[in-house]
Amino acid sequence: MPQSTPSNGPGTATASALIWVISDGAAGMRLQALALAESLQRARPDWKCDEFTVTPHALTRALPRLGAWLPSMPLYGKPARAGGALSRRPHAGRYPDLMITCGRRMAGFALAMRRRARADGRGMQVVHLQDPRLPPSLFDALVVPQHDRVRGGNVLVTTGSLNRLTLPGIQAAMMALPSRWLTTTRAAAVAVMIGGDNRRYRVTPQMADAMADRLAGFARNSGATLMITPSRRTPDGLVDRLCSKLPVGGAMLPQKGEANVYPGILGLAQAVIVTSDSVNMASEAAITGKPVMIAPWQTATEANPSGESGRIRAFHDHMFARGHSMPLADTLPNGRFDRLDEMAGLTEELLTLLGR
Repeated sequence: MPQSTPSNGPGTATASALIWVISDGAAGMRLQALALAESLQRARPDWKCDEFTVTPHALTRALPRLGAWLPSMPLYGKPARAGGALSRRPHAGRYPDLMITCGRRMAGFALAMRRRARADGRGMQVVHLQDPRLPPSLFDALVVPQHDRVRGGNVLVTTGSLNRLTLPGIQAAMMALPSRWLTTTRAAAVAVMIGGDNRRYRVTPQMADAMADRLAGFARNSGATLMITPSRRTPDGLVDRLCSKLPVGGAMLPQKGEANVYPGILGLAQAVIVTSDSVNMASEAAITGKPVMIAPWQTATEANPSGESGRIRAFHDHMFARGHSMPLADTLPNGRFDRLDEMAGLTEELLTLLGR
């Protein structure tokens, strides 16, 4: 991403500005921060953006609130793992006009960077995504999903997670798919987005077999071809286990060497099935306005059709109630689904809040 010379503080709607996206390399956090930066650039085409990957110092993670008060607070620790994202730190003494961070691990770092900027006479603003478990007043703006509890005058609330997908982008990706994918339009084609292990549970063989039965029943009843796409969290062998019970020829999978087919499949599909563990994939699927069905890994009930608990259950319950998604049924649904696309409205709200 190109760089520009940052200004000394909040500008006007027409002034050029420099955004920094800083993450610890965790894909889910990094991509949400990039999504917001890209949306800001669509609204302000003369703005520039640069991205950095850092390992926050252990002290900023353990005592994040101190970062708001101590200019000497240490910023960086040693990379956590050799195989992680490539570390790239910003030059010392340089600051952007706007810094975007995401997740509790980055909250103390964001506050410490802003304190250093202010000590150097720079009016850098910080936008932090997700609940930092700190007072909102410590930040210039917080952007949090509905299922996070924090609220305040500078807190903007979204239904789902932020993502980089747009309808024009999905359409372009669909047209660029290899021809073998386009043949699925001759019959019902349903995208299946598979998550996997997470902090709440690991996918056991019993859970995998139950999911395979659900998908096989849906495929038989609907006559659909399932276009199955795994995620970074999908355990080895899980997709093969899910496909083993499907009708012959009832599944299509990405092939080795193919470019990322995920956005294009969303455009091609008549409906989308998403496993219940992923807020990000459910949010992305809902951008299409197509039927989005949530397939539970754990035991589902009438009162809890996602089978999830805590904030993830709250997210799905809210999505069901708003008509953005529904529990997995036996066949393709006929009802109307409300498209979820929050980025443009959120961006305008944020620019107003920041005085930009």
